[in-house]
Amino acid sequence: MASDSLVSLLGEAATLMLTGMVFVFAFLALLIAGVKAIAWYCRRYPGNEDVAAPVRTPSAPAQSAVSGQTIAAITAAIHQHRNKQK
Repeated sequence: MASDSLVSLLGEAATLMLTGMVFVFAFLALLIAGVKAIAWYCRRYPGNEDVAAPVRTPSAPAQSAVSGQTIAAITAAIHQHRNKQK
């Protein structure tokens, strides 16, 4: 009796595994087909090529809005904190 239930459980497990593998394969096949269809569409109907994204060029470093006194206070606080740690 125990072997019959074991065979039944193994059969159900194999069926479930096979069903899952079929669904995953079908999903991946649809995904690949969809990506290829989008690529074909983009090649067939290209967008307006006159419109381009603006090119950013490196500029001079931005001026700091923080005053020199504030920077000095922060530096002193960090120095004091590090000396306290020792």
